[in-house]
This record gives sequence, structure tokens and C-alpha cells, in this order.
Amino acid sequence: MLRLALAALLLFPAVASAQQLPCSARERVLSLVIDQRGEERLATGQAARGATIDLFAAESGTWTLVLNLPDGRSCLLANGNGFTATQGLQPARGAPA
Repeated sequence: MLRLALAALLLFPAVASAQQLPCSARERVLSLVIDQRGEERLATGQAARGATIDLFAAESGTWTLVLNLPDGRSCLLANGNGFTATQGLQPARGAPA
């Protein structure tokens, strides 16, 4: 995770001031997530004001959550390890899957 944070700092010098998120042109973000981390998009969803979110993950268990803005920039929201896909949608309450 530290490696991704360092890569994000080097790759994304322009930071969104309000959110303090590492943001850059979508192709640069995809290069980091897909080419460097080997992740594939597993899910996508609509967000507020024309934005979308994408969840990427790899067989190795790494995962990244990306916010795509209408102006063509994408921002790294979160990333981590230990990703496990569940069978279909899971209830939000109760024991985690």
C-alpha cells in the first residue's frame, strides 16, 4: 500500500484541493491501476454530479476504488489488500462475507 501511495504522489502532482485526493487524467490513473497493479474493473456505479466510481481488483488481492469526474480526471479514493469477491450482492448488516 505504501508503494501505491508513493507512486500516486509521483504520478499525480495535481491534487484536488477540497478533497485532498490524488487526481490526474483518467488514462494516467488507469495506467497505474491496470498496468502497474494488474487490476481489472469489477464494478462501476453512478455518483453525484455526473461522476462515476470504479472498483478494480486483482487475483493477488489488491484493490483500488477510483472516482471518475466529468472533466476527464480520475481520483484515487482508496486502495488495499486482501480483496475477496463475494457471490452476488451481500447484506450490509450482519457478519461480513
